[in-house]
Amino acid sequence: PEETVATLIRRYKKVKMSASWNGAHRIANRRLTNSFIARLEELPKFNKAMGDWHDLPEAQQTWAKAQAHFKEASQKLQRHGQQTADAHGFGNAYNATQLDDDNSIASTIADMNIKHAETLEAFSELSQSNHATQSKNLALENEVATLKAQL
Repeated sequence: PEETVATLIRRYKKVKMSASWNGAHRIANRRLTNSFIARLEELPKFNKAMGDWHDLPEAQQTWAKAQAHFKEASQKLQRHGQQTADAHGFGNAYNATQLDDDNSIASTIADMNIKHAETLEAFSELSQSNHATQSKNLALENEVATLKAQL
């Protein structure tokens, strides 16, 4: 378990750095934390730690806290005899998806770029809508001024 959490944390840090280096917008720590938690929720051995995590106030559910919390949970699992797949004779079976990690990173960056483009499009639409509203307000202000002058 310790290698699993430590490896997962390293991979998430690598994705975050890679996104910054590739010119994409930075990955928010909240998004990183949510993705990390979602991956760990798939592992039944972390059920108790996950329950403890969800009991924390949302303000305390930070990326730094998640790393520390699940590293500690992983260490407890090791101390209590829940060892890695390798220790049970399955070799590297637990990391069978390791070859997909480069694709996962590329996929995450591609998803971020798509979300970024969608955000820019939404911002453009909002900006146009705001401009139209401001134009209407200016016309109404002019009309009010004209009416006041007529009184």
